[in-house]
Amino acid sequence: MNAISANIDKTHKTQKLDWQRLGSSIGMMPFLLLALILLVSVLEPRFVSEANLFNLTRQSTYLIIICVAQFLVLITGGIDLSVGSNVALVSVVTATIMKYMLGIDPQAINTAVAVAVGCGILTGALVGLFNGIGVAVLRVTPFVMTLGTLSMASGLALYISGGYSISGLPEQFGNFLAYDSLFGIPVPTLYAALIVVFAYLLLSWTRFGRYLYAIGSNQKAARLSGVRTSMQQVMVYVMAGTIVGIGGVLLTARTESGEATLGGTELILNSIAACLIAGVSLTGGRGLLRNVVLGAIFITALSNGMNLLRVNSYLQTIIIGAVLIIAIAVDQLRGSERRN
Repeated sequence: MNAISANIDKTHKTQKLDWQRLGSSIGMMPFLLLALILLVSVLEPRFVSEANLFNLTRQSTYLIIICVAQFLVLITGGIDLSVGSNVALVSVVTATIMKYMLGIDPQAINTAVAVAVGCGILTGALVGLFNGIGVAVLRVTPFVMTLGTLSMASGLALYISGGYSISGLPEQFGNFLAYDSLFGIPVPTLYAALIVVFAYLLLSWTRFGRYLYAIGSNQKAARLSGVRTSMQQVMVYVMAGTIVGIGGVLLTARTESGEATLGGTELILNSIAACLIAGVSLTGGRGLLRNVVLGAIFITALSNGMNLLRVNSYLQTIIIGAVLIIAIAVDQLRGSERRN
């Protein structure tokens, strides 16, 4: 009887481990997204209409891009609170340079767009470099460093723009980066897909990706294993800043103007919430890119559904904040279970 009981216990443990492996590989994000879609669809049938689904896809594109950048930083144990102000600075720089070049030669539209886009993305990368040096070289904690950068980038964007919207950008800029489509797919969605594929290949198939997870899991152990942790941290912040720069250029093309308030606190809150809901750990070393993409879609779908249901905008902010708190609490509980 003891042998039979032991075999039964062993079978139960094996089954439990199998379910745990399945849960860790898939995560709860697909089920949460499906539950949200079903709930909102019942309350508001327009949610699953073709027009709204197309609109939802377009809306989620920009958040997905920012979430990929946030995810790269989070898995190293860092955080980037400057993504919103970085987007605003990129927007203002891109629009300012484009207007300046068109003022010199109104006919050189393609050249002006190309140079302005390049400068905008470079601006995002430089903000990332500033963050990376502060965190990795000067040893400022990521929270404090990126909070300071948030203030500096926001102030610089307001200074350059004078607090005004920089409008009158050429139509070609908006069409090429925001409103055109290829095979019926909006071009921003294609750009986001390329960024996601790049991040997946980087994290899954390169030594650099493995180093990022190692740094997030245990930075001291990674350093003792021969990983140049400071260099890796600088590189990941530059990479994240570059991706945010691309997102900023695309958002500028969508609004067809340079806005010093384009990113704001909404992008910070939503990008962190999407990553945490997707199971990314605040302490680093854990998270799946596919779930982060689903997390971004979840946050966008939640906001879209609340708009259709005519939920007060102030109440929507409260709900998103509550979702973030719940996600952090769940992350802390998961951490406690792993330590035990």
